[in-house]
Amino acid sequence: LQIQLATLGEQHPSTATTYSNMGIVYNSRGEHDKVMQMHEKALRIQLLMLGEGHLNTVITFDNMGKTYDSKGEY
Repeated sequence: LQIQLATLGEQHPSTATTYSNMGIVYNSRGEHDKVMQMHEKALRIQLLMLGEGHLNTVITFDNMGKTYDSKGEY
């Protein structure tokens, strides 16, 4: 992540993908608060750079929904 931030910047779609992947890792460890932090960072970038209808943005929305579901937050 630090290398991507230094070379591509915070607003690059690849940085968003890294945040999203980090969220998936945190999810597998049961760290739901960190999951949401990562997905929210990814979503902010994706909405700005890719738009609401882009596949990566939709996947992030789905991942966030699954996290809310696993936390029992509906």
